[in-house]
Amino acid sequence: MSYGSQSDNHSGVNIAGLVLAGGEGRRMGGDKPFREIAGRSLISLAIETAQRQCGHVMISSNQSPDTFAGFDIPVVADAPVPGQGPLGGILGGLTVMSDAVDWLVTFPVDCPVVPDDMAQELIAAAREAGSKAAFVRHGERDHYLSSAWHRDCAPVIAELLSNEQYRVRGPLMAVDAIAVPFAIDPDQPTLFANVNTGDDLASLAMMLSKDDLAGR
Repeated sequence: MSYGSQSDNHSGVNIAGLVLAGGEGRRMGGDKPFREIAGRSLISLAIETAQRQCGHVMISSNQSPDTFAGFDIPVVADAPVPGQGPLGGILGGLTVMSDAVDWLVTFPVDCPVVPDDMAQELIAAAREAGSKAAFVRHGERDHYLSSAWHRDCAPVIAELLSNEQYRVRGPLMAVDAIAVPFAIDPDQPTLFANVNTGDDLASLAMMLSKDDLAGR
C-alpha cells in the first residue's frame, strides 16, 4: 500500500508528512504522544502542524492503528522491523509513499512547535543545493528529526540499518544533507523546544496559552 499522492500547495512539489510518534516517553510518565499541553495532546499538535504544510500526513508508530483511530490518518510501522529507532520510522514512511511523492518531512511529537514554512524551507534548500535531505539548525542546535528526506534516501537508510547503525545523523551525513538555519526569535521562545520530561511539558505550557494553541 502506498500513501500520499496529493499535491502540496505550499511549495509546488508533492510532500508527505510523517509524525514520529514512537518512543515510550518514560521520562515524562509514558504514553508520550498523548501527553498534553494546555489541553492539547502532543500528537494532535504535530498532526495539525504537518497537515498545514504537507499534502498527505502519516503517523509513524509500531502501536496498533486503533490507538490513533481518532485522527483518521494512516499509521505506518517501522521498516524493515520494529526496534530500530526513528530511522526505522523514517524508512517506513519512505517505503509506503506514493510514486507521485518525492519528499518526506518528519515532525517529531516531542518538538510540537515549528514554523509553518519549515517543510517548504527545508525542501527548497535541499533542491537548491542538489542534496537529497535537509535538517533544521535552530541557533547553534541541530534538529535531525525536523528534516526533509528525498525518496532516494531509502536505500541509504536501509543499508545503515542493516549494519546496525541507528543514528539519524548517519544517513544525513551520507547524503550530504543541508543544515537549514532558522533564526532564534526572542518573541517565539517555544520554536523547536524539545519536550522530553514532565518538567519540559510544564515549562512549555507556561509559555503557551490555550489561545496560542487554538491557532495551531
